[in-house]
Amino acid sequence: MNEPSQLHAKIQSKRVLIGCTIESASPATAELAAMIGFDVIWADMEHHGLSLLDAQMLGQAAKAGGAMTILRVPSAARPHVLGGLERGADMIMAPMVESADTARQMVEFGKYKPLGNRGFVGSSRGVGYGLGAPLANMERANRESHLFVQIETIEGVKRCKEILSVEGISGAVIGPADLSVSMGKPLAFDDQEFVQIFCGLIRAVRVQNKIAVAATGNPALVKAAIQAGAQIIVTTGERPVLKAGWQQNLKDMAALIHA
Repeated sequence: MNEPSQLHAKIQSKRVLIGCTIESASPATAELAAMIGFDVIWADMEHHGLSLLDAQMLGQAAKAGGAMTILRVPSAARPHVLGGLERGADMIMAPMVESADTARQMVEFGKYKPLGNRGFVGSSRGVGYGLGAPLANMERANRESHLFVQIETIEGVKRCKEILSVEGISGAVIGPADLSVSMGKPLAFDDQEFVQIFCGLIRAVRVQNKIAVAATGNPALVKAAIQAGAQIIVTTGERPVLKAGWQQNLKDMAALIHA
């Protein structure tokens, strides 16, 4: 029997993993989030300007704190997929995936043969800096490196079955904000049709025996995602928590000063 990956073993043990987004390039913040107890640290190259070196440092800090890393790269292009894996990301996510061809491209760049055609270098963090036998390192990388498609448009919804059927894709991330915009119902997370499609996507991932990730802190959506079978929930982020904490602190201090 094939050895399960670390990610699959964690999901089997905990059922649902909880994630946090780190928007800055601060390794200390990523390590703190992991030490507090978040299972997954989300680093974002698409929206927050992180470099591959930033992503590596966040991944190292997350691992030191006991968490795994999911890295959203700007696209499924080879420099992004391969670059993120060589820097040791546990999971690579490509945004706005709308076709099986894009999923196959991720596998081509992100998996060694026989699944893909990932370029080999023997000394990167992604292959344990070359410690151990090269072939064993490649086998381990294929097992432990996970490729996720982000489905967040109506076109992606229409083709989700064929996208998810691509061998080498570990699962899908369901992005509710862009999905709601694509539906013409921006941020209407309580809309019945939206909730049905959101939950239907999660179930479609699970039917294919793949990992379903939901990125939402909305309590009703979190509950619905879990009921639909989501195994990873990315519930909050660095900036939203800082914003709420700072706003409350400023309010409390202003009240004391002006009392």
